[in-house]
Amino acid sequence: MNTNNFTYKVCILAAGVGQRMGEISEYINKAVLPVNAKGVVSYIVEKFPENIEIVVAIGHKKETVMDYVALAHPERKFTFVEIDKFVGPGTGPGYSLLQCKRELQCPFIFSAADTIVLEDVPPPSENWFGVATVDNTERFCSVKIRNKLIYQIDDKIKTDNKYAFIGLAGVKDYNTFFSALEKNDETIKGEMQVSNGFKKLIEKRLAPVEFTWSDTGTLEEYKETNRNFSGSEKDFDFSKGEEFIYFVNDRVVKFFADENIVKGRYKRAELLDGACPTIIGRKNNFYSYSKIDGQTLYNVLNNRLFLDFLNWCKQDLWKVKKLSSKEQEEFYSTCKKFYYDKTMDRINAFYDKKKIVDRENEINGVDVPPLKDLLKKVDWEALYRGVPVNFHGDLQFDNILVTRNDVSQLHKFVLLDWRQDFGGLVTHGDIYYDLAKLYGGMILSYQLIKKGLFSFDISGSCVYYNFHTKNDLADAKELFELFLKKNGYELKKVRILTSLIFLNMSSLHNDPFDLLLYYLGKSMLNKSLN
Repeated sequence: MNTNNFTYKVCILAAGVGQRMGEISEYINKAVLPVNAKGVVSYIVEKFPENIEIVVAIGHKKETVMDYVALAHPERKFTFVEIDKFVGPGTGPGYSLLQCKRELQCPFIFSAADTIVLEDVPPPSENWFGVATVDNTERFCSVKIRNKLIYQIDDKIKTDNKYAFIGLAGVKDYNTFFSALEKNDETIKGEMQVSNGFKKLIEKRLAPVEFTWSDTGTLEEYKETNRNFSGSEKDFDFSKGEEFIYFVNDRVVKFFADENIVKGRYKRAELLDGACPTIIGRKNNFYSYSKIDGQTLYNVLNNRLFLDFLNWCKQDLWKVKKLSSKEQEEFYSTCKKFYYDKTMDRINAFYDKKKIVDRENEINGVDVPPLKDLLKKVDWEALYRGVPVNFHGDLQFDNILVTRNDVSQLHKFVLLDWRQDFGGLVTHGDIYYDLAKLYGGMILSYQLIKKGLFSFDISGSCVYYNFHTKNDLADAKELFELFLKKNGYELKKVRILTSLIFLNMSSLHNDPFDLLLYYLGKSMLNKSLN
């Protein structure tokens, strides 16, 4: 980290729409997209001392930038400049930087919102231009270097240049820079570029500074950078475009495209009464809590610990809610919407997404009827007769953190990623949904799925899938089935609901895991009914 006492500011340009990012930037600014569970903007901010003011140009999805940095970097000083025009001809980084001029009346460092570098960033005690070698400079602003100085800047044209501008630079002579930028408003490919100002700085002295550069400016480059930083080249993409998780500064920050999910989770955190982390910050589509030391139940699972967890759930989580006759009727109706209506909607969404037709299949060598015929055999009325309890809603082993009590040093369970409601109900939900979620996580190890340890193949009506599991999960599944019988819960009902959960999940995930979920759910439903 730079510890130089030189006084300056940093300006991050995060106003653009990110048109090259596709649907992934529909709900969030590209500066806040996670790379290895940390927002791109955090990689930029953390390069500078805490006393350095950060000026941020905002426009597209501006609240997501402002809210993220407030929760992830509450110790920093940010000044936000709202750009009046960030889409269409005449916009671009040069235009945004000019809009920030009033806040940048001192030497400053300018950074694009899609630039990550590995090296320390020098202060703007001289004019410098961040560069990196690229195979083809035509799509970049590129430079010619002689005697360790830049003597020519070529903007997005075909040249024999080897070095491209990476969207990171130091400006010592800020008056000269802004004067040139104002006088030359020429656009390149419809955008006003910062090169118009830097070309004038060549007359002063403009030094190249070479960096190890990662670009997150296109969807392909973003995904590659994410894989490289996380070391997950072989991992399966388990992410969802409408929600993200970040780990930054010993905080966990969650984003949801639907602001109502954040509001609901905040309310339910209070109802879970210490069983989940305490939310310390909430802003529109984000909430945050302090990171908790511990390991997921997947990582430390053994028979004794699993039985302790089940008994803890029975005693501290699944507290039965007494309902009036009217409330019972409402609960019955909610279970119907949650189990039947939602399932049908999700299955239809899956068919629309995959363009497949429901038919008889041979799944792993077993003949399975069309799904619509199996669904007709389900005793839906029995499913609707749930047991109202305080609930989690996504109770699988990745969402169960095992830690220790500070005083007794006994195992303590903390629940992560709780549902915001059960079909609209906040104070209670069906215990069978939690039981089925647990059961599903013992059949299908989501931990191993994320590592890509599964296979799927389909030819005509013949389907074959396989996935890795562990002995400790098989043992836990046996213990769980005994627990269900001992406590009077219906195992068949849990199995049917687990099948429906897999079918529901199929429309939410990426290929080919979505197909595996669908045919696994269909196969399991067939077995459960017969």
